[in-house]
Amino acid sequence: MTERRRFVLHVDLDPFFVSVERSLDPSLRGRPVVIGGDGYSLGFVAAASEEARLAGVRVGLPLVQARHLVPHGVFRRGDLDTYGRVSEEVTAVLLAASRRVERPSADEAFVDLSPEEPGAVAPVRSAETIRDELQRRLGLDASLGLASSRLAARIASGWAKPRGLLVVLPGYERSFVAPKPLSLLGLPPHLESALERAGLSTLGQLAEGDLPALEAAVGPAAAERVRAAARGESEPEIAIAASPAFLREEATVRDRKSDTLALAEIADALARRAARRLKPFRLGTRAIAVEVRRTTDTARRATALSVTTSDEDVIAVEVRTLALPLLEPADAVRALQVRLARLGPPAAQAPLFPAAPAFRRAL
Repeated sequence: MTERRRFVLHVDLDPFFVSVERSLDPSLRGRPVVIGGDGYSLGFVAAASEEARLAGVRVGLPLVQARHLVPHGVFRRGDLDTYGRVSEEVTAVLLAASRRVERPSADEAFVDLSPEEPGAVAPVRSAETIRDELQRRLGLDASLGLASSRLAARIASGWAKPRGLLVVLPGYERSFVAPKPLSLLGLPPHLESALERAGLSTLGQLAEGDLPALEAAVGPAAAERVRAAARGESEPEIAIAASPAFLREEATVRDRKSDTLALAEIADALARRAARRLKPFRLGTRAIAVEVRRTTDTARRATALSVTTSDEDVIAVEVRTLALPLLEPADAVRALQVRLARLGPPAAQAPLFPAAPAFRRAL
């Protein structure tokens, strides 16, 4: 039996807070942006754009100093609720490609794109789809690295900036990683200093250096750990995300000139996105709800299906049917939400069209 080849994708969204602000206000692109406050009061930098970083602004710097470095920069207090919502949407995009997703921080993610069965989508194509979806759906730029280890993938995504995809081909991981500095391992300062005193400054030197000398520098136990890390070995598998109890997709309507047809198309897109998120978990839905938030109230309609389905067209038709009566007057609609619940294994053969009314009941 052939060994399953591993493909790890690293998604670099740094700086995430700035990227979200730019997705909401495209005029910020190309300008120095600082998140954390107005630059005139107490506080510290929470995030900074590349333009601000080149001027010396860094995370943790007092805002007053940041204002001095980029006096014409754009300073935003930040909105943690918005950042949290967008972060959830990022995770949803990733989970549509793989059940194995880890988010060490808002700025990054690891996704296991290793094919699990014959005929699975190729890892490179999946990575390109993720990058395109993040940009199309959320307006976020991502740099991607694809390799057989987390270490190589993370280094590759850094080289792929801005907005690129760098693939480290199987068999070339060691040579790709070798010249990179030890700092990329994120070792504790005392270990990194001890290795540098021993004459080790690159990952290649650490991976292939004299083991007795390495043990003398940091001790036998630490020597084994850091060497394995430099080789991209002994990395834990990316954990399988727990199956969701429900799935939700939401969109805010910013254009008050939207008509009913445009809103129905938004509802259709939300339905299809939610349906695609079922696939990695091999789940279907038996309960669908649509919620429409308007200027004066919130309206909701829901239905239960006769069978559990993952069919994208069936789910989209149900959502459109539920949504249409809620979309008038169109200029009062502020947000739409689609929720799929009662998730479980889909029926062997989903119906081509929604179940007849006699076989449906209102929730």
